[in-house]
Amino acid sequence: MNKKKRNAKHLHHPFHISFLTLFPLLILLAAALFSFSLWKARTDLKNIGKYLRYELDDLSIRETSIYYRVQFGDTLESIAEKFNISVESIEWANDDLPKSGIKPNMIISIPPVTGIVHTVKNNETVESIAEMYGADPYDIVNYSFNEFSDDKEFPITPGQILIVPGGTKNPIKIKEVLGVFWKRIWD
Repeated sequence: MNKKKRNAKHLHHPFHISFLTLFPLLILLAAALFSFSLWKARTDLKNIGKYLRYELDDLSIRETSIYYRVQFGDTLESIAEKFNISVESIEWANDDLPKSGIKPNMIISIPPVTGIVHTVKNNETVESIAEMYGADPYDIVNYSFNEFSDDKEFPITPGQILIVPGGTKNPIKIKEVLGVFWKRIWD
């Protein structure tokens, strides 16, 4: 048996030459992909503020009330729907709304959630505020943007702003609904 030694000379395009010609093309392709990725990232960063602003406004995730300039064609109902809160919450946050309704260019306060924005007065407690507005005290202390200096006692200070989620200005109290029967049943 006659065995010939094989070596790279019998190949028309030796591997090392093919690799050397393809390697620069691979580098150019990688550089092009990297450049495209950077361009896309810069474009996304320019627009991220627009996207976040839209998303936050859409979901009404805010820690405090905001001021809104009424646009032509706005109604309390359309504004409430835009900010995902109740019409009553807007009315309660704006005691000075005219009886004739809102008009373009008026500035109104929009609370962060359906409920009440309350300024703490002397001798008030979370429990007394919750009772005043027919809300659950746990909703007040658990509202993520209400701040307390102690997470066990939940102390509040006069002048502090509290959001009362689900609170109403005129809560229906069972005593008032039952009237005279209340005394007979519970006393």
